[in-house]
Amino acid sequence: MKELLEYTFLDALEAIIHRFKFLILFPIIVCIIAVGIGFLLPKWYRAEAQILPPYTTGGSAASMIGGLVGGIMGLGGEGDFNLPFMISPTDLWGAIIQSNGMADSIIAKFDLKARYASKRVYSARKAYQGHLYIDITQEGIITVGYEDKDPVFSSDITNEIVALLDRTLRKVHTTSAKRTREFMEIRLLQCEVELQNAEDSLLVFQKFNKAISLEDQAKVAIENVAQLYAQLSIIEVQISAMQRNGIQYSPELNQYVAHATEMRRKISKLESKGDTLIFGTPLDDYPDLILHFARLYRDMKIQEILYEMIRQQYEQARIEEQRSTSTLHVLTSATPPDKKLRPKKVIIGTVAGFAAFILAFLWILFQGYRRKLRSESPQLYRRLFPKRGN
Repeated sequence: MKELLEYTFLDALEAIIHRFKFLILFPIIVCIIAVGIGFLLPKWYRAEAQILPPYTTGGSAASMIGGLVGGIMGLGGEGDFNLPFMISPTDLWGAIIQSNGMADSIIAKFDLKARYASKRVYSARKAYQGHLYIDITQEGIITVGYEDKDPVFSSDITNEIVALLDRTLRKVHTTSAKRTREFMEIRLLQCEVELQNAEDSLLVFQKFNKAISLEDQAKVAIENVAQLYAQLSIIEVQISAMQRNGIQYSPELNQYVAHATEMRRKISKLESKGDTLIFGTPLDDYPDLILHFARLYRDMKIQEILYEMIRQQYEQARIEEQRSTSTLHVLTSATPPDKKLRPKKVIIGTVAGFAAFILAFLWILFQGYRRKLRSESPQLYRRLFPKRGN
């Protein structure tokens, strides 16, 4: 069998010139037809709403464990919620919007099974998620949209998605606040008992020893140590609360553990060497009677400070539990769009015209090759095209 006939550039150019009108007219006709079909296709609209990212509000100077309550409730948009590395609250919000639970709620409320002719919830869920649009900018602003042939229906679903997200976050916020309040309530009762025991012990000691007390400088030194002990107890409360909420590892937890270790080191140094700026004598070198009083007084001050701080956080947790304000900051609500999303007739016509041009170009080259083959090598032509050649 002979080799295939060589087809040169000049042969291809000759074929293109021979069919030049077809090469031009065919893509134009296809483009016009595609644009006409675009007019016949149903119009789709997408209503969009924008949500501002959660931001952190400043804490009070008197709050040593304000970050604890705010951290547990950070999902609602205030404070710092403990999330995996490189995951922001807006990413979490986007995942909630795309969750099956939210999809099922929207499907049930708007009867999307009937709208999309789906016999099963799974099919309706796939159709719903196919029309759902979520975009998160670098600044963290969330854009939520929904596509539908009816612009009013599109805006209704979009606004319902935002409202349902708000209700979901409120529920999570309230549940977290309730757990925090219950934990703080138990800890507050323990502090009350410990404070009362410390006060009773100091009172019994003072009565028995005829109200013996320390000099003013010694009291200041003891109070400084008590402050450190109180801060250490607060940090330990923070660590315990985070572990009770299921947080076993996080940068914040590691920071608390490291802070607690540093506080213990400072306390050990003050008790063994004393505070040279206030009273250079170590506590262990005081007379036994004064040392006993100092420790009782220190324990009472620790319990006073700890009780006051936990009481403040308990009140804050109660307020958070009862708070019913919106946790979302909606920048723009969805309104019925007046501009369709698709079909885009210009794009349809351009793509169809370009594809038609490529097909016409290849067809012209093929026909040119067939003509040359039929004229210069009839036997090979009949072998390659037995049904149509002579």
